Amino acid sequence: MIRNFLGVVTQEGARSLKPLVTASRTYSGKLALRSVAITRWIESHLAHLALAWVAVMVLLSAAKLAKASAFGASADWLMIAAIPYLAIIIAPLLGFRLARDAFQSNDEAPGISLALFGRWRNLREREAKRHPLYGTTGFLTSLLVGLLFGVVMRTGEFFMIQPALLAHAPAWSHTLYLAMAVELAMMNFFYVVCFVLALRRVPLFPKMLAYVWMLDILSQVAIAWSLSGVGLPSEVATPLSTLLMANINTVMVSIAIWVPYLLLSDRVNVTFRQRVSVTG
Repeated sequence: MIRNFLGVVTQEGARSLKPLVTASRTYSGKLALRSVAITRWIESHLAHLALAWVAVMVLLSAAKLAKASAFGASADWLMIAAIPYLAIIIAPLLGFRLARDAFQSNDEAPGISLALFGRWRNLREREAKRHPLYGTTGFLTSLLVGLLFGVVMRTGEFFMIQPALLAHAPAWSHTLYLAMAVELAMMNFFYVVCFVLALRRVPLFPKMLAYVWMLDILSQVAIAWSLSGVGLPSEVATPLSTLLMANINTVMVSIAIWVPYLLLSDRVNVTFRQRVSVTG
């Protein structure tokens, strides 16, 4: 009798969960289709995105230089002050061009493999490309969008926080400005390189992203070290320290979220390492 009762309960529970399972599969399918559409949109609008980047950055840079001119900056000084802005504008475009021309989807990732977890079976290149999980869709689309969004957010933060560079400003402000501008241009360059590697399904992508995350953390430390002896006033040093720590925390959160996925995801392993789980 108890067995019959348990059997009835089990059957009723399975029936009640069936609509939820169906709805979950339908929703997952819609998300997968949406990720494919987003990735294809990005691939087909790269030129438009680049033009939009240049247009917005030129306007922001011109506004900063106009403000410096209003404070009495000479034409010669404005030309010097424009160099960091020019570097910030060009860096991601240069990173895109170099990564696009230098790497192909069939290039092997050099060095020691960092993905040592799980049991995997290697695939041939053609076999991997025919696999249903091959490609930069699914959660990888979120990572692609996040890389571009991070470049935009960091650059916007720089333009909002950093005032126009003036010739008669204190020496420490020049050091601070140049340190932040160089760090921004460098990291934008490397994050766009990672974006291109992911978009083109280059096997080096997961490892390259790990290196760039480490470089990002080290760059925040380098900025703090380079400014430690320039006599920053406390009203500047305190918020700067908060900003640098926030940047480090942002990278650490990204690492915590994405490293497990990059190591264990079937899609990542099929696409970038050409292997499948032996239990899959």
